[in-house]
Amino acid sequence: MCGMRRLAFALVAVGFVRPTAAHEPDFSPPPMFGLLGQPVGGVDPAPATFAAETGSRIAVAGDGALVIDADSGELVRTDAAGAPVAAVAIGDDPGLLAYDERGKVAYVADRHRDRVVEVAIGDALTIVRAWPTPAEPYGVALAPDRRTLLVTAIADRAVVAYDAPTGLELWRRTVDAEPRGVAISADGKQAAVGSLASGAIQLVALADPGHPVTRRALPVEADGGHARAAFAVTFLGNGVVVAPYQESVPAQPFAQVPDHYGGGIVPPITHELAFVALDGRTVGAQTALHEPRAVAWDPARDALYFAGPGSDSLVQIDQASQVDITQGFASELDAGCGADGLALAPGGDVLVWCSFSRKIARVAPNGDLARRGPEIAASRLDAAHHRGLVLFHTSTADVSAFATVACANCHLDGRTDGLSWQIHGSALQTPMLAGRLVGTAPFKWDGGAKDLVHSVRATLDRLGGSGLSRRDLAALTGYLEALPPVRTPTRDPAAVARGKALYESAEVGCTQCHDGPAYTDTSRHALVGAHGRFDTPSLIGIAASAPYFHDGSAATLEVVLRDRGAIHGMTDGSPQLGDAQIADLVAFLETR
Repeated sequence: MCGMRRLAFALVAVGFVRPTAAHEPDFSPPPMFGLLGQPVGGVDPAPATFAAETGSRIAVAGDGALVIDADSGELVRTDAAGAPVAAVAIGDDPGLLAYDERGKVAYVADRHRDRVVEVAIGDALTIVRAWPTPAEPYGVALAPDRRTLLVTAIADRAVVAYDAPTGLELWRRTVDAEPRGVAISADGKQAAVGSLASGAIQLVALADPGHPVTRRALPVEADGGHARAAFAVTFLGNGVVVAPYQESVPAQPFAQVPDHYGGGIVPPITHELAFVALDGRTVGAQTALHEPRAVAWDPARDALYFAGPGSDSLVQIDQASQVDITQGFASELDAGCGADGLALAPGGDVLVWCSFSRKIARVAPNGDLARRGPEIAASRLDAAHHRGLVLFHTSTADVSAFATVACANCHLDGRTDGLSWQIHGSALQTPMLAGRLVGTAPFKWDGGAKDLVHSVRATLDRLGGSGLSRRDLAALTGYLEALPPVRTPTRDPAAVARGKALYESAEVGCTQCHDGPAYTDTSRHALVGAHGRFDTPSLIGIAASAPYFHDGSAATLEVVLRDRGAIHGMTDGSPQLGDAQIADLVAFLETR
């Protein structure tokens, strides 16, 4: 299927619509689960995995649960009612956990102190030891032998294997940008890694001594579609990987509303799941659930569950690993849950970690909301910033047309989706938010928004939203301004020092525009080959904000520097840099 037929199929398949002559689409949301092709499962259910083979924010521990709360930074053990009975501090904004119930030990990614923390689980939670990791560990998964622990590192773009009994590193491999969740197959022979920005999952051959990494593209249905936001992955037995994600169409073929993102009248982002078979087959599925990022499989019932912070729902898929896969129930959770983790209790109940309310919801096998636990940890955010966090993930009609898109869909984890969106005939890249918003006004690529409130209002207008109240605007902008800068990758200190000298030299001239604590002069400049004047972007977190320039026309920093910015004539007259100088300057920039 190609061209217009593919687009038509995509719009019909997701229930989107056909625009009328008056440009008033007859929009209906997609179902909670609907395959977009042939199933990839088998005739019989897949062999069972054990829970720790997929990292999560929540794990079953006895008749209660373990939760690693990204808000408070605590690892918390609860009782059967979801009430906290023990806790230990791990660190700010920690990553995921893997729990070995046989050994009564949890492995937790301490995202900001670059370590895995081993915690003994008993009446008290006791930190046994910690071992170092590459920069910004996030995903964790324990192999079936319970000896090998896999960890993803976001800033250093790696997956690393450790000997769990000793904490010694066994091997590491480079993976795509923005890696997140990791999972291991039932037989321990394969691992899968999700990525926010690459449009693919990566498979690691654990049984091969070389541990080669291969990429498998996530399916896209619309012409010009890009897969993004694969926060989580899990295996159905040995042969199929499931990854929730979103499909973004930054330049829609029918550009009828030029001031909207993508230029179209239908939502430019859809929410999907991929079923990736190791034999090469792949199929996508549509869902009305927004921001799906928590997933868990119950092998005893062959039931797959998924949820996300954008919708207060839990969706079940029956016969998940088989050819007769079908939707089960869709259970409503309490408003303001913010689902960010799932775990399966032995009796078939699903434990849902509600990250906004910091509570555990227990859903019975028939879909009934069986129990709501109390708050298990205090938020580190004040009330206004917490409201901003919720609004960031909210896709109501106040935010976007048809209530389908939230801020978090383009600014993944407060960062960028790496796409350039069609607006008024121009391709404009999604900017990084984290750590870049204080002292960097004006905003928008043309500098047309004098402050962040005006910028957010303009964004909501481009999304087709009706707008937020002044109180909610203040809460959202306050939350955005408080986002910390992204972690920087590990680079050779000597190369960074040489790059700093080049950056600050009058001959190279970087500081003419990119100066000060945020590396911007907060001014607008005319660029060759572009209409109008463009605001100087901050360089904070630049390693995580590829591609570059306002239109995303430079894929890497090397391209920017090797061409001396000549794509838009930014550095005319600067000296030609050699390979070693470019490498040093890149090393310096990537550590900003």
